[in-house]
Amino acid sequence: MSLALTSDGSAKLVTVSGEIDMSNAHLLTELVECVCHPPVPVVAVDLSAVRIFSAHGVGALLQAQHFAARAGATLLLRDPAPCVTYLLATAGALANFPLSRAQAVRCASDRRPLTW
Repeated sequence: MSLALTSDGSAKLVTVSGEIDMSNAHLLTELVECVCHPPVPVVAVDLSAVRIFSAHGVGALLQAQHFAARAGATLLLRDPAPCVTYLLATAGALANFPLSRAQAVRCASDRRPLTW
């Protein structure tokens, strides 16, 4: 996984690429926690370049959202990759994150039945 942090005024953008799994999901949470110092109105997490996303990633995003809320910030998911939206939807956590209308429509169309 690769993480990059940029600022646009008081808003922060965390760009994630690669794999979010058991070995590194905590790094995303720690970075969001570090940038969530008031006044930070928005922390956006760009997940468009994520190729592998595990349940540990779901937990990391939920924990990051908790840190943001505690600091009075909003955590936004920016252009999440299909693997991210699929697993968040499957876990029932997708509704916890603000998404644009276009992203919500794409998320709904990405849902496929799980096969074992």
